[in-house]
Parts: sequence; structure tokens; C-alpha cells
Amino acid sequence: MDKLLIVTSRAPFSYRTQGGRNIRVSNVGGVATALNSVLKKYSGTWVCWGDSRIDRAHEEEEVEGYTIRRIYLTDKEKFGFYNSYSNRVLWPLFHYFRNNIQLDATGFKYYYIANEKFAGAIMEKIDSKTTIWIHDYQLMMIPSILRNMGINNNIIFSWHIPWVSPEFFSILPEGRFLARSVSKANLITFHIRLYEKNFRNTLEYNNIKPVNHFKTLSVPLGIDTKLYKPLTGKHGLHHMKKVSIIFSIDRMDYTKGLIQRVKAIDKVLSYRRDLAGKFVYLMNVTPSRTGIPEYDEIKRQLEMEIGRVNGLYSTSSWVPIVYMYRKIPFKSLLTIYSNGDIALITPLVDGLNLVSKEFVATTRKGVLILSKFAGAADGLKGALIVNPNNINEIASSIVRALEMSKEERKLRLEKMKKYVITKNSNWWYRRIINVADSNYDNA
Repeated sequence: MDKLLIVTSRAPFSYRTQGGRNIRVSNVGGVATALNSVLKKYSGTWVCWGDSRIDRAHEEEEVEGYTIRRIYLTDKEKFGFYNSYSNRVLWPLFHYFRNNIQLDATGFKYYYIANEKFAGAIMEKIDSKTTIWIHDYQLMMIPSILRNMGINNNIIFSWHIPWVSPEFFSILPEGRFLARSVSKANLITFHIRLYEKNFRNTLEYNNIKPVNHFKTLSVPLGIDTKLYKPLTGKHGLHHMKKVSIIFSIDRMDYTKGLIQRVKAIDKVLSYRRDLAGKFVYLMNVTPSRTGIPEYDEIKRQLEMEIGRVNGLYSTSSWVPIVYMYRKIPFKSLLTIYSNGDIALITPLVDGLNLVSKEFVATTRKGVLILSKFAGAADGLKGALIVNPNNINEIASSIVRALEMSKEERKLRLEKMKKYVITKNSNWWYRRIINVADSNYDNA
């Protein structure tokens, strides 16, 4: 690969005002971390959306050996592209939340306009040898727009959320346009084989005949294992080590199964009264998509349920659920991973879930309880796998994890650590780039 241009909706970092001056804030995430490593190696360009007003002063800049090129949207374009179509149509659709889909033709118009702006920025930064690597559901129309502009470059499209069954996908009025566009990439990657299979079946079900040769690949995103090491010495949670620490870390989202987890804690305490005071559930939820009604409503419901359970079981010296509604810094994240005894990761549906892998890499003794509907469950065979809709099953797994022998914990964790270390973020991007190069050369 001679040259590389990466395209994401989200920027690797944004500018914010703090203390009267502009500061740069990293947008931490597994995809961003992995792509940052790729571009450091290939010295390419990263095209992304500058979503703050301060970003406008930084339309193009050099960072760590590569170029960032930002596009900008008007308030109307932002609302249609991001709030309306991406978050209230595509996100619920691709997570099987039928009742949350707010079909909106006007939203699609602005979604298309935003994708055109991305394509325009891409055109400025490529030559015939540049490989274009596009990421995720916000940018589905870019391959079609680029091909219509006469661009024949090697295009990779990486899909980071579930791809649903073809019957469910057909709910979407614009579905054929979107699926056909993605099929105009040369290589399309998914985290697991089920999503890859669903995509191919979607093309067949909708009678979409690709105009070019393309290859699909299932390759799960890994983490940068150098970043996730156990902390040593005294740190923030040492005062809680008299009890077992169960934890979860999620965005505020209706796909995460947050309320079901709280109900599972209620179920544990209702039939195992002897466990009261023996554990604390540390529930960290990061604000997300505030102002969108579905997200405001799930927050309200969650906090009511936490209040109900804490009201039932708390004593003067113990509260079963410690709820934190805020983004936590990276060192605090490592502190939780290092001290947590049980990671309770039970999304109703999740494209992958990197928190589960980060915990496995960091912990020395922890047990992972993981939803069968998280993509990561395909590889993390040492986890206790649960149906997140089955409150009794989650509760039973919590009790099992609390009472698990040291020997079983060790065996399960060793199996998962080997997988996470072997299939890390470097393995992920090298696998994709190698296949992309080979596929394009043989096309």
C-alpha cells in the first residue's frame, strides 16, 4: 500500500474551550486508537467531521506525522445527518429496535449531503494510488458518490455495528441505495461472520447486483494491549476491597441492557440475602446523544430503577449499586479494570464491545460475564455467556462468578488473555490491509 486515506464520522480529537483557552481533547475509543496507529505508520490523511465551532479554526492540520482534514456541517445538516438519520434511523435499525426507528426522508437528504461533503474532501487528498478506508454506518453513501465521480481507487469499508437480517433491513425505504453503495467498495469488513453473512444475504434478498468485484471479510477489532496493564500500588478503589466489585462501563444507550442488569442485581439480593453487603455493583454510564428523546427516556428509566433497588436493599453502611453518570479518565478506567472482580457486560445487541477485551487484558483475576449478542462473545470463550433478556440467567451468573474457585477463574482468564493478546489492534489492521492489497491487485 503506497498511500492511505481514512474516513470516519468522528474525529480522533476535538477542540474545546477550558479556562478561557482552547484545548485539544482526545475522542478515546478503540477504533480511533487503532486508526491512529495505522496513520502514524503510513503517514496518510484522516478525513473526519469537525463537530465543534472551535474545530472550524483547524480545518486542516498536521498531527503525529499525518494530516487531519475536517468537514463542517450547518446546524440543519448536522441535525438531519447526525441526530435524525444516523441516530434515529440507522442506529436503531441495525440493532433490531423496530419501535425506535423514526423514518425520515428529510433526514436522508441531509445524510446524503453530509456524505457528499466527505467525498469532496476525499477528492482533494487522493491520487490514483491512494487506498480509501471508510468506517461505519454514518458514511454508507460515500462509495457510490466516489464511483459516480469516476474514482476507481481501492476502497475498504469497515462496518463496526451489527448488520441485521435481510428481512429486517428491508424496513428501510432507502435501504437498497445504501446497501448498493457499500457494495461498491473493493473490501467490506465486519467483526463476525454473522454480520458478513447478513450483508451478503441482504444484497441477494433485495436483488442488488454489485457492479464491481468485491470481497467480504470477518475480522474482529482488537485493542492496543500495550495500553491495558494492571495498576500496581494503592489506587482509587482500595477502600472498597472488603467487598467484591462488580462493574460495567457503557454509553447511555437503549442497546446496552442497562435496566436488565439492575433488575438482575435485584434478583440476586431477593433470593440470596446472605450476599447483601458482600459486593458492590459499580455502574459507570457515559452521557451520550443527550437531547435525543429515546436517550433521555432510557436515562430516566434507569435512574428510577437504580433508586428502587437501592431503596430496597441499602443499609446505613452499604449501598448495592454505585451509579456514576459521567465520562471517566483513562487512569480511572484502568483502576476499575485492575480492581474489578466481575465485569458485567450484557448489551442487548452490540457490534463487538471492546470494554470486555480491555478488562481481560488488564485484570489479573477477574471474571467476565458477557452477552451472547455482543460480537466479542465469538472470541472470548472463557467468559460466562448469558442471554441479556433473561434476568434469572444474569443473576445466576453473578452468583456463580462471586463463588467461582480461583482455579476456574485462572483457567478462564488465561484462555481469554491469549486470544486478546494474539488478535490485538495491530493484527486487525494488518489483516485488513493485507487482504485489501491482495484483493485489489487480483481484481
